[in-house]
Formats: sequence, structure tokens, C-alpha cells
Amino acid sequence: MRLTARLLSVGMFFLLLLGGGPDRRAAAQTLPTLTAFYTAPVAIMAPLWIAKETGLFKKHGVEVNISFIASGPSGTATVLSGGADVGILGGFAPVQAVLGGAKDLVIIGQGTRYIVGSIVGRNEIQSVQDLRGKRLGIDRIGSNPDMYTLAALARFNIDPRKDLNYIQLGDIGQGIAALKGGAIDALTVGPPQDLFAQRLGYKVILDITALKIPFWVTVLVSSRNTIERKQPEIKKFMRAYAEATQYFLKNREGTAAIIAKYTKIQDGEAITHSIEAVSPAMERTLQVDPKGIDVVLGQIRNTIPQAASAKAEEFYDPRFFTDLRESGFLKSLWGEN
Repeated sequence: MRLTARLLSVGMFFLLLLGGGPDRRAAAQTLPTLTAFYTAPVAIMAPLWIAKETGLFKKHGVEVNISFIASGPSGTATVLSGGADVGILGGFAPVQAVLGGAKDLVIIGQGTRYIVGSIVGRNEIQSVQDLRGKRLGIDRIGSNPDMYTLAALARFNIDPRKDLNYIQLGDIGQGIAALKGGAIDALTVGPPQDLFAQRLGYKVILDITALKIPFWVTVLVSSRNTIERKQPEIKKFMRAYAEATQYFLKNREGTAAIIAKYTKIQDGEAITHSIEAVSPAMERTLQVDPKGIDVVLGQIRNTIPQAASAKAEEFYDPRFFTDLRESGFLKSLWGEN
């Protein structure tokens, strides 16, 4: 009995030297946690899902709980209320919020360099100019499809809100059904809805992607208050997101499986089409392009007077994407200077 007691004492002594018992070791392994969200189940937002599913967040030392929030305005409100630390969403909603006085909201990175989408519609619409007077569907005013339509048709001297019958569908997922039912003549969509429309016999009237219009299609947002409290954690988040972007561009099979899980699309051709459409526009450095905000401000200065005097620098904080470059992290990913 004495020998057993001595052996137990020696064992406990070495446990203490190694850092304590199981509870203490488990506590030491606990990662800091962030909450994040995305606003559309589309391929362009896939790096967030990839970082979660492949363990990249944990690799870089942070646990991230992700959720879906159905609109940009709701997402910005969630960030401002402290309900989420980071979000990925279209750039219009945060720009509008900041112009409206929400100065705590800030963009910390950019996921996509230019607009990816198209206008599809009935075959008798032979050209972009033939859209005049036609019924064109979007989900809602202020959404990405709305911004895409305004930016693209401006290049053809067409103002959709004056020269077209602009139809708000509420949900872009209803667009194909609205075309089939004859409620609209054309529709602004992103991939893979453009492919679905073509399968049904509709045509691409305008390939907006080919115009390469700089735009804050997807941006990463946080609040200045959160950044000050959780800067180390957000730095880790951004490194994981940057590496997930590389995964998106380099690992087609793995990316397709993750997109299928989050979008509930099991059509392999549609997923491949989405990846191929989005890939050229993905921003590998996560650096914010000021030209993207100039397009947004130009579209809304007639309805939001503050946009006329606003500067791009008011809307974003460069510290995180600057760190990615200056620390050599991007070079380690891509092997470039």
C-alpha cells in the first residue's frame, strides 16, 4: 500500500510539472472565438465556408462560429449591435450605413474585384438597347443585382429606373419562375442562375462579368469597437480567409463539395459553372480597391447627398490586408513578391 501511495504521489508530481490535470490542459487548448456571417448561399462567399470546413480557422488559432443572415442591411445591423464580429456581404449595405451615420461600421477586406453576373431574358430581346421599356427583375432596390444593373446599363446610357419597367421580386430565387410565368422579360442574375435560365431557352442579353466593372461585390466588415477589442483574433481570421481563397482557386474538387453543402445545389455542372465564373474576380490579397466604392457612390449620390463628398478612405481600415502583404503571409501562399 505504501509503495502504491508513493507511485501515485510521483505521478501527480509529474502531472503538475507538465501543466496540471486534464481540465487545465483542456483550458490551455481552448481557442478564442469569433462570430461571423454570410448573406447569400452563393459561390462567391465560399471562402468563409472553406475556412470553417477545412479547419483553416483553427489552424490559424481561432474558432469561428458562422451563420446565415438573409440581407446586407440586417447583417450590418447585427455587426453594429455586437451580434457578430465579422460578416461577408455586398458592399452597398455597409456604405449606405456609414453614410447614414454608422461610423463604427468598417470594411476590413474585399473578397471580389469586379461584378460577376449577367442579364438574361427572352430571345426576342436582341440587344441591350432593346431592354428599354421592358420589365427587368431584380430582388430589391439597393441589392447587389440592383447595383449591377445600374452600373452595367450606365455604360449603354440606360437608366433602369427610368428607361425600364423595374420589377422588385423580393427574392432573386423567384426570378426564373417569374421569367417562365411571363411576369418579367429579363432578369439580372449571378451564377448559376444564368446557366439555369439558358437551360430553359433564355439568352444572355448582357454579360456583365466581361465588362470587369470594379465594385465592392463582397466585402468583409466589422466594427471599429470590435477591432480594438479583438484585433489579434481578427488578424487570424483574415489569414485563414486568405488561405481559404487560395483553396478556392487551387482545389476545385474540395471547393465544389463545400459549395454543394452550403448552397444545397447538387448539380455538378452548375457548381463548376459558378466556380469558373467567380474565380477570375476573386481578390487574392483581400485588399480593398477604392475604385469599387467610387462606382457605388456615383450611383447613389442623387438619392443620398452625403455620397457626393464622401471619400473611399472613410469606409475601410487597411491594417489587416496590409499585414497580409507586409508580413510575407501572401508571399508564403502564392510564392510571389
